[in-house]
Amino acid sequence: MQYLQAALFALGVVLVLVAYSQYIRRTGDWGGVLRFWRRGMSLSVTEFKIQRAGLMIMILAVVVRFVSVLFQW
Repeated sequence: MQYLQAALFALGVVLVLVAYSQYIRRTGDWGGVLRFWRRGMSLSVTEFKIQRAGLMIMILAVVVRFVSVLFQW
């Protein structure tokens, strides 16, 4: 179960980094990535979907970790 949690989290991070690298390649705007919490980044539809998928997979990894600790698997 620990390997599943680590793999899911790593996959999520990779997907988010792929989305941001596509954004940088498309716009050349490093500042937008460094200030991602602001509304300065205008992601394309594909970049947005990849980013959200990565975030959801990272959240799933946290849920798996929580469940494994809760039930002591």
